[in-house]
Amino acid sequence: MKKVHWLLTGLSVTILLLSVNRLTSLTLSYLQPNGFLRWLDFNAMIPIPLLSILLYYFLLRDTVRESVFKKKTLYTFLFALFITGVYLFGASSGTHEVTNYLNARFCHAGSVKSTICNIISYNDDEFSHVIYYLGFVLMNLVLLFMEYNIPRQKGMTKKDYVFVSANALFIGLGIFANLAFEEIGIDLYVFGFLMLVSLWILFTKKIVSKLPITYYFAFSYTLGVVGTSIYKLLNG
Repeated sequence: MKKVHWLLTGLSVTILLLSVNRLTSLTLSYLQPNGFLRWLDFNAMIPIPLLSILLYYFLLRDTVRESVFKKKTLYTFLFALFITGVYLFGASSGTHEVTNYLNARFCHAGSVKSTICNIISYNDDEFSHVIYYLGFVLMNLVLLFMEYNIPRQKGMTKKDYVFVSANALFIGLGIFANLAFEEIGIDLYVFGFLMLVSLWILFTKKIVSKLPITYYFAFSYTLGVVGTSIYKLLNG
């Protein structure tokens, strides 16, 4: 579990970086030449998603290990889905961050109505979000179903539960911070779907201690989704 704890801590760091990058003014300065991007957009397009993808891959590799499941057709199919998710996640990060920057700088977040601003706004708010979350869902589902088929041989100890829960709490609060104060969009439905899948696996397998990644997703996504939903209901 030591490696899993480090990888989950890495994911906690990515949500911290994402939140600081997105919710503060620390990264609003322009890159040169010509101010082609803000540091905000650059960070969200390359280093943060790249770190996330590497951590997902290392989690996947640790889950599979030397299992005989690697010889099955289902493994090949799931790994192909994972690669598809990685590609879509990366492509959407490039599409979204550039158009988000152009939309904010030249189209005033969609308030300027012209053909080019309409195109930029659509890519920023609609198309890139769909592709991004499709990639995100595929990567999450592959991890969940890999662990479903290859649960750990040794269950988590009480100490393991504390560490995994702490990281899940951190991610859940990060999701809440990034979703609760915006209009409900595809984000909340995506996290809600993944929450239901992870909870279904936990209740189906009934071996929670041997499913640390599933437990981590179930805890963090439930906290983020339920917390955001309650906040939205209480604040209209």
